[in-house]
Amino acid sequence: MVLKIQQWKWQRKPGTGEWWKHGGGGNTWHGFTYDAEMDALYIGTGNGSPWNAAIRSPDGGDNLFLSSVVALDPDDGEYIWHYQTTPGDTWDYTSTMDIVLADLEINGSTIKALMHAPKNGFFYVINRENGELISAENYVETTWASHIDMSTGRPVEIEGARYNNSSAKIMPGPLGAHSWHPMSYNEETGLVYIPTIRWGVEYDDQAYARDFAAGEFEANFAVDWSGDLDVEISGSLQAWDPVSQEQRWEVDYPHMYNAGTLTTAGNLVFQGTADGHLVAYNASSGDMLWDIDLGLGISAPPITYKIGNKQYLSVLVGWGGAGAAGFDRDGITLGWAYGVHDRRLVTFTLGGELELPSQPPPHFPAPLVDTGFTLDGDLAEAGSTLYLEGFCAFCHGANAVAAGMAPDLRASQIPLDQQTFASVVRDGAFISRAMPAHPELTDQELEAIRHYIRQQAISAER
Repeated sequence: MVLKIQQWKWQRKPGTGEWWKHGGGGNTWHGFTYDAEMDALYIGTGNGSPWNAAIRSPDGGDNLFLSSVVALDPDDGEYIWHYQTTPGDTWDYTSTMDIVLADLEINGSTIKALMHAPKNGFFYVINRENGELISAENYVETTWASHIDMSTGRPVEIEGARYNNSSAKIMPGPLGAHSWHPMSYNEETGLVYIPTIRWGVEYDDQAYARDFAAGEFEANFAVDWSGDLDVEISGSLQAWDPVSQEQRWEVDYPHMYNAGTLTTAGNLVFQGTADGHLVAYNASSGDMLWDIDLGLGISAPPITYKIGNKQYLSVLVGWGGAGAAGFDRDGITLGWAYGVHDRRLVTFTLGGELELPSQPPPHFPAPLVDTGFTLDGDLAEAGSTLYLEGFCAFCHGANAVAAGMAPDLRASQIPLDQQTFASVVRDGAFISRAMPAHPELTDQELEAIRHYIRQQAISAER
């Protein structure tokens, strides 16, 4: 099947862009959906490298089969059909989000439907027999496209949204309106329950030359997206009607990166939240029925199962993903500090009598004060670029402000000593703790990163 996929054309316009220098793209990094009735395998595909389509594919083209739903024969990998949600994707609008199957009554006909809410902010209903688009409406504010043209199935892009050698303020941002956290569908209510993200960024590629090529262990974006828009970052649980393509009810959350949903035949919807609560709602009305504080942010969806005559509800409690990596300013406000809170599997059942062990309260590491460290501003400035481009920020947080994925380096003793810092960062002394070695870094580069970290700590102390 892999060989079959590799034989597909990269894009509709041949010969545009040397994408292989960047690594290509289209990774299928989420779960596939198998349709036993159609004997078809549906795969959601990712975006391209670099994100910036003007560099990846300078003469245009759709870049098939990026940001698409692709139907394959599971036995031999033969192509059946595809639908591309974001042609020529330039915003990291992957379509790897979960794909849900159902029979829907639409305009008097039963449609073998495929439902999909990718990052780009539109909810798609597709005929899974042939890949025909049935309907598509935005479930959040979308400033990159006004609507989906039903005659072509293509988004109608808003002028300037592609930021070609310029900047553009875009919603949703690269985390998407719906990320990897699964949505769920209830046949009784006819509603889909979407863990929704409301966040936008300013994309700006003016600092990148057209001959850009990412090096090893460097961020492969070719666009800056660090500037948040002047909008409130938030999340919500949306109950979405896939037939009428409209929201039925919504529960707002103060934080955006909340867990996937579970809905049951008992007219319930369960969801974990970024601030550590597991909540049950009435699936028809959205009324809250039950809420328990589990003491740590939840990223995984709950599951339910039965052993004998007893039904259970289980959820993995633990903060992870882009929220814990500090990709946004929202995650750092939660206080889920690395190594402080216990990750655990929590199981509930009716009549359960055990008391849940408590967790420590939210914790914000205090930056270390070192009066003997002489800061070099020029080194710190150079270290800022190395820190961001060398993937330090992906675990230790933007601006060296950790959000739970890894230790807060501003509060660490390791950057205070030059030799110790080199042994960890370059030589891999902490590989057993998932801290990779970076032997490519020179002494000067290591020192620059060290000064940047201390600069951030000193700034926080003030």
